[in-house]
Amino acid sequence: MPALSVVFSLIVSAAMFSGLVYILYQHDQNHEKYETWVDFAFNAEGLRRAINYYRFMAVWMLFTYVAFTLSAVWLQADGYPLFAAQGQPVKASPIAVALFSLDLVLRGGFFDFMQHFDLSLSHIAMYRGNRRFVWYAFLFRMFFGLTMLKILFSFLWIAIKIGINWQAQRRARDDQAAQPRLFD
Repeated sequence: MPALSVVFSLIVSAAMFSGLVYILYQHDQNHEKYETWVDFAFNAEGLRRAINYYRFMAVWMLFTYVAFTLSAVWLQADGYPLFAAQGQPVKASPIAVALFSLDLVLRGGFFDFMQHFDLSLSHIAMYRGNRRFVWYAFLFRMFFGLTMLKILFSFLWIAIKIGINWQAQRRARDDQAAQPRLFD
């Protein structure tokens, strides 16, 4: 029977995967609602729903970060080699593990900008001899990358739509003001 830390990491993996599938699926449905809200009924209720949805995504991302970090600390405490420095397995402190996790978040969120320029928050790296952890960290990184990509495109799309609608409303007001009034 696998150790409880391994079971916990499998549960976290399943939660990340199912959360990502839910976010991608639900995001498309919600995005259509928010687009019609921007087009037809720009009001406080629609804005509240949109903010609640994005808040859910933020909370899920925070939960995933904490769960992954705790999982990595627990796996390491059970004796699994997860981290390396200069190619050799090392034990990392919980703070170093949290920085490593944040490093993965930023690498996923910045779409390999940090990887390309060899930037890092943590002095530790993955121990490549533990293939299961490499895949686990990859799933974590992809969760953040895809979620951030969805959020970025959604915010840009909604912001552009709001800008277009404001311009149309401004033009309509200007055209109405420029119309000669017959009964003044």
